[in-house]
Amino acid sequence: MCERNIRDVMRIQTAARLSLLLIYTLSAAVKGTSNITDAAGETHTTEAVHTPAVLKSSFHVYREGNLFEETCAIVPFRWETLERCAYNTSNDLVLIIHGWTMNGIMEQWIFSLASALKFRMGQVNVIISDWRSLALQAYPIAAKNSRQVGRDVATLLEWLEKAVQLSMDKVHLIGYSLGAHAAGFAGSHFRGRKVGRITGLDPAGPHFEGVPAFDRLSHDDAQFVDVIHTFAKSNIMPGVGINQIIGHVDFYPNGGTFQPGCKMLDIYSNVYQYGLQGVPKTIKCSHERAVKLYTESLLNTSQPITGFRCRGDSTFNKGLCLDCKQDRCNTLGYDIRRGRAGKNTKGLYFKTGAETPYKVLHYQIRVLLMNVIEPVEASVSITLNGTGGESGELPITLYQESSGEKIYTSLLTVSADLGHLTSVGLVWRGELVWSSWLRRVRNIMTWNEPDQRAELSVWRICIKSGEKQEKVWFCASSGKVTHLKPSQEHQFIRCDVLKRKPSSHQEKSNTTRVKNKLRDGSQRSTESFY
Repeated sequence: MCERNIRDVMRIQTAARLSLLLIYTLSAAVKGTSNITDAAGETHTTEAVHTPAVLKSSFHVYREGNLFEETCAIVPFRWETLERCAYNTSNDLVLIIHGWTMNGIMEQWIFSLASALKFRMGQVNVIISDWRSLALQAYPIAAKNSRQVGRDVATLLEWLEKAVQLSMDKVHLIGYSLGAHAAGFAGSHFRGRKVGRITGLDPAGPHFEGVPAFDRLSHDDAQFVDVIHTFAKSNIMPGVGINQIIGHVDFYPNGGTFQPGCKMLDIYSNVYQYGLQGVPKTIKCSHERAVKLYTESLLNTSQPITGFRCRGDSTFNKGLCLDCKQDRCNTLGYDIRRGRAGKNTKGLYFKTGAETPYKVLHYQIRVLLMNVIEPVEASVSITLNGTGGESGELPITLYQESSGEKIYTSLLTVSADLGHLTSVGLVWRGELVWSSWLRRVRNIMTWNEPDQRAELSVWRICIKSGEKQEKVWFCASSGKVTHLKPSQEHQFIRCDVLKRKPSSHQEKSNTTRVKNKLRDGSQRSTESFY
């Protein structure tokens, strides 16, 4: 089983690298066959006579529909185009900036996002930046051209600021991939004032990862900058998005590197079905998920997604970061809480489903194990039962919460609201992973034996809801320590229900006995558990 998993990972890594290699190869082919000019270079202006800047991108007011031909072109410095396009000078402005393109087509996500903005905000000016002539290039050239696009956007905004008294507070730039950095360049153009908000949807990584802030999108470019990372490079998976924290609030759904429902191995079938266009189609699944998550935040207001501040994905997967105190959590997308716009040092993490609606509910599982001497990882299955339904059996791995503790934790997610939790079913699979030196020792403890003597002793289980910020403790119906044997399910009920029963004296006696067992110094495990 382990060897098969390793082979699967290697196949996925190979497919991912092949996808990126083909994209860069195709981008070079685009450069060689396109008649469009290379890098945009500097804009030629003669400020002494105040002639309008030479723009290399165009701007179009979105009204409705899914066709670019249905938009209306605004030309900076030409007032009559504002009137013709019915630009409302009293409304806020949202400007969408697309990313690199391999086919020169205005992609459908732009119209879906624009339509969602109009639906949610009502009275708003939605403008689409069209810089396809600069984006249909080899990627390094398109990346360089993004700075020119930023200048073009800044020129438009400065003109609107003077022509219709547009306040920069009412400007929201939304950029995808390379477009996110173009938005940053536009924002950095202003001095003494800043645009209200910039949203970066999986900002591009190549040529931008690790560079100084003035060479990419950063939190300095607007009053508030929020970023969603969905296809960043990781240790095991190449990606096209930037991984580092660059905004005031940075979200990392599913770790920010690869998204559920996206399969790198699909590159082979996609190339067979769509030809060379199957390569970007494969890459876009995770890369474009940032756009879909943001669009859903506009439309599906009944299911907001919460991200939790954490120092990394591995820590988050252990269930250690579901805390909302002191602004440690925030709402993804349009309804994000701005709060204090200071420098950010940690990202916000959360899990999603494979398709819309993407929201899942997060639970922290904390189990106090009584008979574990050395650190282990235990494979178990959990079933949550609530007033709103049952989760079904969910396999998880329990990790030691901290050194010296007997509390073991994990993260569990469910797609439906279970209401108020009433009981927990726990099945131990009979597997324990020991610390490295103990793995070499056979039969040192009964847990390594396949017979019925193997057991895992559980005192209590605590479950915390990330979304509701509620904690519930669960005990065995007897109130005693439960000895789990492999593959046998045990039910734990709410401790507050158990304490209301006549056997409360017995419960108190059992609690005292258990604490006495922990007099070797691990009493603090019990105290921190509560």
